[in-house]
Amino acid sequence: MSDNAPYLIGLDLGTSAIKGLLVDGRGRVCAEAGVDTALRHPHEGWAEVDAEEHYRRVCGVLRTLAGAAPCPVTALAMAAASGNTLLTEAHGTPLTPILNWMDHRAEQEPLASLADLDADEVYRVAGWPWLNCFPLAHLAWLRERLPDVYRAAGHYAMDTDWILQRLTGEWRMDHSTATTFYLQDQVAGTYYEPYLQRLDIPPGKLSPLVDSGVPVGPLTEAAAHDTGLSPDTLVVTGCFDHPAAARAVGVLAPGEMMLSCGTSWVGFTPAMDRQTLLDAQMLCDPFLSAQGGPWGGMLSVPYIGRTIDWYIDNLIAPSERDRLRIFNELAAAASPGAGGLGINLREPPREIEASRADISRAVMEGAARLLHEKLLALGDHGMCFERAVMVGGPSASPLWTSIVAERLGLEVSVGGRSAGALGAAMLAGIGAGLYRDEHDARAVWTEGA
Repeated sequence: MSDNAPYLIGLDLGTSAIKGLLVDGRGRVCAEAGVDTALRHPHEGWAEVDAEEHYRRVCGVLRTLAGAAPCPVTALAMAAASGNTLLTEAHGTPLTPILNWMDHRAEQEPLASLADLDADEVYRVAGWPWLNCFPLAHLAWLRERLPDVYRAAGHYAMDTDWILQRLTGEWRMDHSTATTFYLQDQVAGTYYEPYLQRLDIPPGKLSPLVDSGVPVGPLTEAAAHDTGLSPDTLVVTGCFDHPAAARAVGVLAPGEMMLSCGTSWVGFTPAMDRQTLLDAQMLCDPFLSAQGGPWGGMLSVPYIGRTIDWYIDNLIAPSERDRLRIFNELAAAASPGAGGLGINLREPPREIEASRADISRAVMEGAARLLHEKLLALGDHGMCFERAVMVGGPSASPLWTSIVAERLGLEVSVGGRSAGALGAAMLAGIGAGLYRDEHDARAVWTEGA
């Protein structure tokens, strides 16, 4: 494209890393950047990030991408592994670290603010099942263990709406991200007053709720200096990371599934009826429902990525530099069925007396088997699928992709790298008026591929 064509930035604020892409108006990736998060563990079960250090690292990624752009960047947006809690002064000065969604301090002692909390009500209202390592629990802990700081707070936030405020001076939270805040009535799209009363939170100290892909405002002069971007760069609301990735790979309609293969393997599928997702015990995201489109449902095969890594590091390719290549080559050398070896990736990893090739194949087949079980359970709720898109590390293996396709009985394609950041860039383009909606953006991007 010419030097004056539109350029977009999509960020993915992940648990372990901050990733970013510079994308042109046709969806072509022009540059990428990333940095690890600064997660710290001051006590057993705690997981937190210094807020100012987090902002500096986000700005560092943005500065790298801004330097790669041949002209001023038009807009940016963020996807995030949200569910991280922060108290600030009214104008954004942090009063606490960012409590990460993996922080379990609220589980370690009873909290009066959570007494008699109805888990069924939480799921029905928020769209996510009750988890006492997310903001509702974090806020209860802060209220009771740091009462002076809690009462002094001018804003009750997550890291995502705080980053928006640091960049633009405006507080906003999109409905997708707000789902993991647990303070939103997901159907009404408003804050749920009983939970605000339970936690003594005035509504005026919360970010206004808006849709994904909505302009927040241009960068402040200070943010332009911090990021190297133009003050005219528009900041747009993003969403949770998996719905962002689904946008990027074109999983937009019922009957489609995105398989995101990382620490946990997550399936994301659109559905027109929210209650169907709740009946199936899925995590529910607003997705395209504000436009009359589908909700998004997520299922998880938790933590199997760690088990897979253990088998690779300890039995398949110990001390090998190119461990994933060796893993794939060994699996390809084994016969289907791995000589009768079965590995249940839900169980703790164990020593196995078998060839490295059979172990490799059994690991791949074990992951596909767990996904198949999940899809069978969804079938009991009337959900069926025609195609799937794999993203994440395992999608780079043609053999693994074919094993998943055969086991699931679906057409399976590969999505590509950094799909969450790419979906955020799409939302940035929608907010900037480059595309009418996700379907229009996909059409433009497909044409430009």
